[in-house]
Amino acid sequence: MSILPTKLFSIDKTDYITCTELAYHFRIEPRQLNQILTNMGWIKKKHFIWWIATELGKENGAKEYVANYSRLSYVYWHKDIMQNEELLYTIEKTVRSYIENSLYEEFIKEYYTQQEYTVWHYAKDKKHCDKNKNITLVAKKNREIILIHCRDNQLDISVDELKSFQKQRDEFKKENPVFKNYDLKLHYCMSGFFMTEEAFEYAEDFQDDISYEIIKGDSSSTWLDSLLLDNQKA
Repeated sequence: MSILPTKLFSIDKTDYITCTELAYHFRIEPRQLNQILTNMGWIKKKHFIWWIATELGKENGAKEYVANYSRLSYVYWHKDIMQNEELLYTIEKTVRSYIENSLYEEFIKEYYTQQEYTVWHYAKDKKHCDKNKNITLVAKKNREIILIHCRDNQLDISVDELKSFQKQRDEFKKENPVFKNYDLKLHYCMSGFFMTEEAFEYAEDFQDDISYEIIKGDSSSTWLDSLLLDNQKA
């Protein structure tokens, strides 16, 4: 039996828009919007091929459409979604977190560069992004290498995250055998203290391996608020 969907409804493009059009409205990438909608539980992948709307998504204006020429399923959204407060809030929070963390990451990179470290981004490399997401920056000076995680989004740092960071250090050694004889330390740079009590105790038990410091960024959020406001008004 074919897994291809049958046509579900006719699109009235005066009332409904595509995800691409919706993403353009919010000035973000369609793939980013799909990820946000997936995290919200409004859409999901079916057979790893096409997007479908969940019941929650349908409650918020989603409808599925199957193109005659390809028989692939697409999710369209009623234009009222542009004013959906929950979606607006989630997009704003996501965009803010991404921008603020990127700014903080650059600030920490400069901080270590001024201490005569050679510093490069690691997590932004696409092939490392998911597997080694805790390694934000790599700082090298002489025979010392620091694997740095920058945290400026106020999300709690758990024991599991610390253990994952340690495993990712082991993967880093495998992927970069030139550093196998170097002393690789793990370090958290945080704009505030975000460790849970259990994580703090774990870090204290492994303080020869995991260190942390609180470093405030120096960027103003005024322009960021303006940008997010413009995204909503556009």
